[in-house]
Amino acid sequence: MAVRSWLVRLGKFGEQESHALETGELITGWTLDDISGAVGRDDILAALTKAEPQEKPGTLHNWAVQLNQFLKEMSEGDLVIVPLKTTSQLAIGTLTGNYRHTPDNHPARIVRWIRTDLPRAAVKQDLLYSLGATQTVCEISRNEASKRFAALAANGTDPGPSNTVPTSAKTQSGSVVNEAGDVPTNLTEIARDHIERHIAANFAGHAFTQLIAAILRAQGYQVRVSPPGSDRGVDIVAGQGALGFGGPRLVVQVKSGDLVADQPTLQGLLGCIQDTHAEHGLLVSWSDFRAPVRQRTNELYFRVRLWGREEILDALFSVYDLLPEEIRTELPLHRIWALVPGDSAS
Repeated sequence: MAVRSWLVRLGKFGEQESHALETGELITGWTLDDISGAVGRDDILAALTKAEPQEKPGTLHNWAVQLNQFLKEMSEGDLVIVPLKTTSQLAIGTLTGNYRHTPDNHPARIVRWIRTDLPRAAVKQDLLYSLGATQTVCEISRNEASKRFAALAANGTDPGPSNTVPTSAKTQSGSVVNEAGDVPTNLTEIARDHIERHIAANFAGHAFTQLIAAILRAQGYQVRVSPPGSDRGVDIVAGQGALGFGGPRLVVQVKSGDLVADQPTLQGLLGCIQDTHAEHGLLVSWSDFRAPVRQRTNELYFRVRLWGREEILDALFSVYDLLPEEIRTELPLHRIWALVPGDSAS
């Protein structure tokens, strides 16, 4: 039997991601009676109706379809792709067992992780469209997805489709849908992917540091940027007030490109905070942070902030209109409004 690929989301805010990465147990956002003995969608729909009587019939039907896939269609050996909200990366693994129901009434499956730190930038745009599906559980089948996700899991490279295929499907109204033709796609996620790719291509090295400095200036800081080359761990110093002497005073270390911020980088920043008499540190890393750095987030909460891609984009969007014209010319963005689908359990 051919290997299939499945998108699985682990909570609206990634609540179940840490548990899944540590144990391999994929726990969905639904809470309902044990459906292990369900014969088909109707049995699952009945359990959902009992658990969520206030929900609309259309929503319950949608959830029943997804849970039926989770329970009966996902098979041992299939690939599972989890977009991680907590790190903005992708985790890929293979299913290793049958459906199980947790003691606290959550549907669950077990996966063996192949890799848990795949950058979204490694995935070509056509597959990213599929990963933007708003469902909690969804098969990804078009554009030779399984072959390509297997390659991504093995070596971190997307070989792309072997023939010319459309990158997305559209309804008559023009909204993007997934390969099944009936699952709405998260347009915000797709837009952020496009913006991330543009930043990666056009703001490398010192230009990326200048972008971060521009964001800080727009936030009200007086900023000094170290010249290109060796900076002894200090890329930017920033402070409030006319001369920049006011607090909070920041020292900023910036990692661009594929450089991942590690524990020595964090320790160097902590030393720079002391040496420069700054009050706080900001560690910016386009390609994310090693696990030991992430694990110190709460410990260092009142001294250091971590900006990965998600935080960088959030900060960028919040001050975009205040950025210098030359940056807005290099990074042209336009705000739009879109209807948000509301029938996913994640």
